[in-house]
Amino acid sequence: MSDISQPESQPAINKAVTTSDQPPVYKAVRAVGIIKPTFASGSQGPFTNKLDVLGTAFWLKDYKVLVTCGHVVQRLLSGPLELTGLLMVGNLGQYSRATIAALDFDHDLAVLRVADQLPAFIDSEAASGLELVDSYPQVGTAVAYAGFPKGIELLNSIHSPTYAEGVVGVQLREGPFRKEIQITGAVAGGYSGAPIVVKDQPMKVLGVLSSGPQDPNIFMAVSWEHIKAIAKLATS
Repeated sequence: MSDISQPESQPAINKAVTTSDQPPVYKAVRAVGIIKPTFASGSQGPFTNKLDVLGTAFWLKDYKVLVTCGHVVQRLLSGPLELTGLLMVGNLGQYSRATIAALDFDHDLAVLRVADQLPAFIDSEAASGLELVDSYPQVGTAVAYAGFPKGIELLNSIHSPTYAEGVVGVQLREGPFRKEIQITGAVAGGYSGAPIVVKDQPMKVLGVLSSGPQDPNIFMAVSWEHIKAIAKLATS
C-alpha cells in the first residue's frame, strides 16, 4: 500500500477512528482517488505524488469487491495513464492501486478490484464490508451513509470519512433503465458512490448515492437490485 501524505496545513495527528464501536457503514467505505506524479523541487526528489479524491467506494462483503458510481471513475477512460493518473482506493492515509472490474453507465455503477495485493489482504478488507437488503424500505425509514464529500478539502491527516443520516423520501422511482430510491438528507460532491444503509439494520445497503442533489437535501440512490446484478457479473 502507498502512504499518501497530506499537505502541511493538515493536522499532524488524529487518533484512530475505525474502532469497533463505529457504525459499520463508516468502516466499510474507502476513498476513490487518482494519483498523478507532479514535478517538485527540493530534497524529496524531482516528483511527488498528489492525490485527487474523486468520490467514495465501499466493500461488499459477500462478493469481496468495491462498489462505486460509474461517473466517479469515468475520467479514467478519457486518455492514457500518464494523463488520467493511477486509480487508488483506501483510507487512513493508506492506499492500494485499483482496477475497474465492471462498468455500467446506464445504472451509474462500477465495481473495482484491489490490485497487487495478496488474498489475505482482500479478505481482511472485505470483512468490514456490507450486505444487501432484499426489499425496499418504507417511506420515513431512517438511513445512514458515509463518504468523502468535497474531495481532499475535508480530509484530516488519516483521511477519515464523513458520516451522515437521512430518511427514505420516496420508496421507489422506476424509470426505463434505472430503479432509484429518493433520500432526504445532506449531500455534497464526493459522496458519490457512498452506500446508503438502513439505520436499524446497519449492515444492509439499500442503494448507492448516485445523482447530485436535486436541492441540498434531496438525492437519489441507485437500487440495491442493480448493485446485486453488477456484483454478480463482476464475480462470475
